[in-house]
Amino acid sequence: MGLLDRIFRTAPPSPEQEEGRSFGNALAAARATQIFHHLELAANINPESAMEVSVVSACIQKISQTVAALDVDVYNVDGLSQTRIAHELTPILKRSPDGTVTAFDFFERFISDAYLFGRGFACIKRTQGGRVDRLEYFDANDMKEAELSDGRGAYIHQPTGEVYTEDELFIVKAFRDRSPVDVHKRSIGLMKAAETYASSFFQNGGNVSGILKTPHTLTDEQFGRLRETWHGRYHGPEGAHRTAILENGTDFVKVGTNPENAQLQEARKLQAEQIALSFGVPPALLGIDTNVTYNNTEEQARHFAQYTIGPLVRRIEQEAALKLLPERERGSVEVRFNLSSLLRADAKTRGEYFTRLAGAGIVSINEAREALENLNPIDGGDTHLVPLNLAPLDSLTQAPEPAPEPEANGDELPD
Repeated sequence: MGLLDRIFRTAPPSPEQEEGRSFGNALAAARATQIFHHLELAANINPESAMEVSVVSACIQKISQTVAALDVDVYNVDGLSQTRIAHELTPILKRSPDGTVTAFDFFERFISDAYLFGRGFACIKRTQGGRVDRLEYFDANDMKEAELSDGRGAYIHQPTGEVYTEDELFIVKAFRDRSPVDVHKRSIGLMKAAETYASSFFQNGGNVSGILKTPHTLTDEQFGRLRETWHGRYHGPEGAHRTAILENGTDFVKVGTNPENAQLQEARKLQAEQIALSFGVPPALLGIDTNVTYNNTEEQARHFAQYTIGPLVRRIEQEAALKLLPERERGSVEVRFNLSSLLRADAKTRGEYFTRLAGAGIVSINEAREALENLNPIDGGDTHLVPLNLAPLDSLTQAPEPAPEPEANGDELPD
């Protein structure tokens, strides 16, 4: 006696059971489950689940670590003249904001929060004289927006219940105060659905889901026994290569789509590119676009530095000028991130560029040495050099002055 013969030995089902288990209803339910499961994934995207999507995690990591790795200094600015100075903010921004974490770790978390939650927070701790003493990182997930009785904006730090006004917090904001995770929730959900589908497909041994169609109407007991038996024998990696033998007119009908027909690989790549662009990260920097050369990768890296990192650090610089610098220093002192390491070309091109600048007297030798490889200054290297054969353009239109006549010499013989 076969497997299905043993299953079909019980009493016939009721008419309600027949209708509920009809082939049409089962097929519709299976397809609806696939569709609404993917829609549910898109609707439930939040910062935590978004970070499980590889391209989202890679974008946020690329942006936050790039900014965290930049050198930052404080400058005294007087017209066109700018001088790097030793300021009380320098060790806070360069080494450790609060004495417990490094500046790299601080900026990495600070900026990550802006891209995940829309804003990153740090509490400004001041001395009794009002100078900045340290910056204390606050997890953006712990901050709740509020409004004071006088209408000013404020935030509640939920772990402590403390209320902070905006001028007490160092804040970096995403575009229009909305995180890319929130704005592009559908795209991220679609990417997560594709990754979930691929994972479940291979966990099921590469088998496509389907429906068992029988000419018999099954009772609850038969239905449950058939489902458990089939699932136990032919699902998962262990049952991936078993051969099923169907009896009594039972037929297997596929309702899923294999990855090749669904163009899963192409769909995942396209979706990854769309998410990368929504974060402002060129796909080549994430290894998504494999059809690239050195030249266009270098160009995309400069594009990333100029149009993604540049506006972000400018936002941080202006926030620092507004909230970290004393009012008397605003306008004459600036916090600046050094983007030259991101915008620099290859060594040969940079060498030729600074050779021309030094040769024209635009920069000194020491300035070129520092800009190129942070080399130490040399004696006499602060002098600006110019070619000897250069002259003002208007001097070419003037007649040359006659040479002076030689003076009479007493030793000359008379004619």
